[in-house]
Amino acid sequence: MHGMVDYTFAAALFTVPRMLGCKPKTVWLYRGIAVEVFLYGALSKHPLAPVRLIPMNAHKLIDVVNLSGLTLLSGYKGIRKNSKAVAFNLGMVVMGITTVLLTQWRKQDSV
Repeated sequence: MHGMVDYTFAAALFTVPRMLGCKPKTVWLYRGIAVEVFLYGALSKHPLAPVRLIPMNAHKLIDVVNLSGLTLLSGYKGIRKNSKAVAFNLGMVVMGITTVLLTQWRKQDSV
């Protein structure tokens, strides 16, 4: 389940900022994060990963670091000056934190 959420999370980061009218630099910043989320999701040890290299405990750590960075991005001028971008960014942070807290990490490590 966590893998599906990661792919959806990456897709939202890749597509939604442009739909919200964010400036090109902000769109590309989100797209870079989206690619990174997709790649480490595709390389983690969960059922939907094509290549299972990264243990889920390491994946969890990467998630926490990414969510910390995403939280700090709320202060970035390209986001801070666009109320829709702020709402999107904070919504993604809340969704990410919820996913990390609800994931059964030990169960997924056995895949």
